[in-house]
Amino acid sequence: MGLVRSIARNSLSMGMVQVAGQLSTFILSIFLTNYLPDQYGIYTYAFSLSALIFILADFGLGFQMVVEVAPDHSRASQHLTNTIFLRGILGAISFVATVLIVLIGNPPPEVSFAIIIIAMATAFNWITMTFNSILTAFEQMHYVLYTNLVERIFTVSVAIALLTLGFGLEVIVMVVLVGSIINVILSYLVSKRYVCVPARGVNIRMALQQLKRAVPYALSGLLQSSLYSLNAVLIWNIIMWNGGSITDAVASNGFYTLAFNLVIVLVSVPTVLMNALLPVISRLYQTSTDLTRLTQQKTMKYMFTLGIPIAVGGIFLAPDIILLFYPETFLPSANVFRALIPTVAISFFGVGIGSVLASAGLIRLSTIATGVGALVNVSLCFTLIPYFREVGAAVAFTLGFFSISMMAFYFLSTRVFRVNLADILLKPLVAVAGMALVLFVLPGLGLFPAMAIGAVTYFFLLFALRTIDEEDRKILVRILNREA
Repeated sequence: MGLVRSIARNSLSMGMVQVAGQLSTFILSIFLTNYLPDQYGIYTYAFSLSALIFILADFGLGFQMVVEVAPDHSRASQHLTNTIFLRGILGAISFVATVLIVLIGNPPPEVSFAIIIIAMATAFNWITMTFNSILTAFEQMHYVLYTNLVERIFTVSVAIALLTLGFGLEVIVMVVLVGSIINVILSYLVSKRYVCVPARGVNIRMALQQLKRAVPYALSGLLQSSLYSLNAVLIWNIIMWNGGSITDAVASNGFYTLAFNLVIVLVSVPTVLMNALLPVISRLYQTSTDLTRLTQQKTMKYMFTLGIPIAVGGIFLAPDIILLFYPETFLPSANVFRALIPTVAISFFGVGIGSVLASAGLIRLSTIATGVGALVNVSLCFTLIPYFREVGAAVAFTLGFFSISMMAFYFLSTRVFRVNLADILLKPLVAVAGMALVLFVLPGLGLFPAMAIGAVTYFFLLFALRTIDEEDRKILVRILNREA
């Protein structure tokens, strides 16, 4: 039990790193949109462009290091040095590519400055990720959480303070750069203290072998990262290619990214929960496929039951949600939010499918599903953005995300086991339809009264439909007793 608890703690720590990053981004966005509304789109574009270009600096090396060092800690020091060396080279190539894009595109000076500084910060972040990976290989993920929290608290608090004092975008991106440097230093010190010291020299032959072995991981990372970073970049460039102004590009990018960051915070919830349950699913699959199927089916049912009212409620209440946090200038983000919020229900439905595929030795199928989704997303971006701009990009992302979940579900059903879709979907959909009807016939209630009435209606209908039945309770007791 001690081992299970340790794994769960470490998994939860990594999930909390993700949530802390998204929440801090959300908090900072509130202040940026209020103090620098005309430059918020520049800030978000710089981050999106850097994230897309610096996918090269990742190259799957971090995941590879965890896989190869975790079973053999004696390889850690040399592996760490080699990975820093490789990411340094790949990061330099990415930075040069960023500079070339700026020179060729010749954007206004404030845009160029933001892109270059954020690119430098991104390069340092990938060095930090290298140290985070070695901590993960040694199952010391809680230190990753601590160092990231220090960096996030510093960056967000200092940036907010400077915004309130009247400083502009140039100063804010410099704060981001300083925060990334602090994170590198902290991560190095923690790794040195609790894990290992990097080897003094690079083993070129071994480094090249690492690079070669990392190619499959790089492909998976490329597909996943591009799905989350590409659309904001495409909004900017497609608008410019079609004769739009820099002002149009900045505004559309800001509207999209603002809503996207709000939704992604919600999408991360099942990720955090399932990170803690991953070791349980892995162990169950080795001992009982039937129990794994029941666990997966009921987990999908409970999570979808929670996710679908968030999605439907978000569609009805999008303008109120946007205006709760942001100035009226960003009200167009409401339609983007409406187009993106279905991904919450989709992600809650698909929770755990990747874990089951990994437990069954079919992780490659997750990569295929991600590739299909990325292709759908890109194709729809080029089709929809010229006509619908940020809303078109949001629709493209949602349909791409839906494609990933449906492909993964198809692989689960055909290659591992089938789950009862009626048990997962039917009663929550009936209940949420009743909630939607109430919200439709009672418009203009305001955000919090509408949320309260919608929640009461939804959960009353769930109770009336006996959604959580005796079988569900018996299964939960059985799982808990088995793990005890």
